[in-house]
Amino acid sequence: MPVSSPIKLNSEEEKRLQSLVWQVLRSAAKSNEFVMPSPPQNPILLKNAASFVTIYVEGELRGCIGICEAVEPLWSDVCRHAFSSAMQDWRFEELQESELCKLSFSISVLSEPTPMINKGEQDLLEHLSVGIDGLILKEQQGDKRKSAVFLPSVWRSLTKPALFVKALKQKGDWSENYWSENIELFRFTSVEYYS
Repeated sequence: MPVSSPIKLNSEEEKRLQSLVWQVLRSAAKSNEFVMPSPPQNPILLKNAASFVTIYVEGELRGCIGICEAVEPLWSDVCRHAFSSAMQDWRFEELQESELCKLSFSISVLSEPTPMINKGEQDLLEHLSVGIDGLILKEQQGDKRKSAVFLPSVWRSLTKPALFVKALKQKGDWSENYWSENIELFRFTSVEYYS
């Protein structure tokens, strides 16, 4: 099944979305509070879409939070994930006001995830589009639900399908050699916008 295309923004929409993110980040770093900006007027930003926001300080990863299912308008989805990336990513300390001058971020707008038939790991490796596909793995193991997601941007550091899938399994707390017919597979694409 072909993967759908994500929402694409023109330069004005992109600038507006970035300005909303900056409002959220400045407020978060100053007061440690999430303040939702006023809704934009741009119709495309009011469409439901899924997003991830990745924050960098001096080029180093500082937070990355998002969702793969579209549940709210793009602008508010992005604002919520900007705050979460800055203040609630368990891997990092909360963003400090002094870091704002060294901060950059990317917004990834995702397509709707498309299910893939699980015909084994080798088949998955053969059908992944390097540099294009994002991948979601999910599995129910008894009362425990495992899942992991990699955005297409991860291909920049993990350039081979075997490395990409192995690292994704490790991220989801599977062993690198594990595979099961019960693993659910979904792929998606994304468009990235950089501050």
